[in-house]
Amino acid sequence: MLKWFYRVLAAAAVSFLLALPTTGCTKSEEKQVEEKGRIETITDQAAGTAVKKIRTPMDKARATQNFGNDRLEEMDKALQKQ
Repeated sequence: MLKWFYRVLAAAAVSFLLALPTTGCTKSEEKQVEEKGRIETITDQAAGTAVKKIRTPMDKARATQNFGNDRLEEMDKALQKQ
């Protein structure tokens, strides 16, 4: 009777170990891919917002600098004509 119990237990363990790789991995890998997609989306949105907040003042400063440079060039041209 004890021998029979060990055989049933061993058969159950072997069948469990054989069924484990075929059922569990595919669902968890799909979830991981989906999670990566969500995380990457959120990261991309945060990066886009940060870049926009950094570039806006820099673009304004460049525009102001270009405006000042253009004005100086016009003043130099006016002085050379006199």
